[in-house]
Amino acid sequence: MKIKFLKLAIITGLLFSILNITALAQDAGKSKPAHREVAVTFDDLLWQGPPLSTKEVRAMTEKLLRSLKANGVPTFADVNERKLYEDGKLDPERVAILKLWLDAGAELGNHTYSHMALNRDHPLTAVEQDLIRGETVTKQLLAERGMKLRYFRHPVLLTGPDVETKKAFEKFLKERGYTIAPVTIDNQDFLFAQVYAIVKHRGDEKLMKRIADAYIPYMETMFDFFEKLSVDVLGYEVKQVLLLHANELNADHFDDLARMMSRRGYSFISLEQALKDKAYGLEDAQSSKGISWLHRWALAKGMPMREEPREPEWVTALFNNR
Repeated sequence: MKIKFLKLAIITGLLFSILNITALAQDAGKSKPAHREVAVTFDDLLWQGPPLSTKEVRAMTEKLLRSLKANGVPTFADVNERKLYEDGKLDPERVAILKLWLDAGAELGNHTYSHMALNRDHPLTAVEQDLIRGETVTKQLLAERGMKLRYFRHPVLLTGPDVETKKAFEKFLKERGYTIAPVTIDNQDFLFAQVYAIVKHRGDEKLMKRIADAYIPYMETMFDFFEKLSVDVLGYEVKQVLLLHANELNADHFDDLARMMSRRGYSFISLEQALKDKAYGLEDAQSSKGISWLHRWALAKGMPMREEPREPEWVTALFNNR
């Protein structure tokens, strides 16, 4: 009788062990992040935010580039060449800062000379001329490294006030050898950065920390939103293109942002690699708003526009009262 009971106990124990191992394996499978890819891109070089001295811009740039290198991030950044000038003259020190990006392995693109958006306030010809003016220095610096100026990103992601203007501008871009640099993960990092820079220069470390502590969770909600939107629109998660800005917030906290992306299963790829995804060959709908290409693909398919998450109200209040 005792032997039978012992055998039963052993068998029961083995069954529980098997079930526990199976459960652990299932939990591990659930917690393991999906393999995802993202191209990290920066707008508005030399910097975005309140006015900074050339010395401050250089320090911010060097810190940001160190973080990008440490995290193994291939980088694309577009330039507003107006920011290379001081009192109407090309500033060699500012050009030297732009060269830091190239020295770090980044590819530079055109964002127009003065950040002129393609909307009803600016005629198509004016935007075209601003684009041409904005390629002068960047094209030369790239040529010195055997590279070509090949990407353009629309300021404020505005592709035209109507379909005719959008198509005419795309024809102009193609004739000048440009590829559009789209964005799938759009966000309000510039808004956080604006208030962060103000309180930083005021020396308010407590508020700086509060803004930074809110920034990464906000960005994670944006990743989650656009990942789900991608599946709903495309049936899979696209190779994402993240829009950021060159500013003090990202210089101080890109390591935290990179850890968040890695935790979500992302590996970092170049813009060129991202654009090999078949989705970037799809028709993107004209919109009078500066929106993600995921929204544009959805609209082209007749799907309704989906509301994005917003930043905390207290951050918006700081921005509005700055």
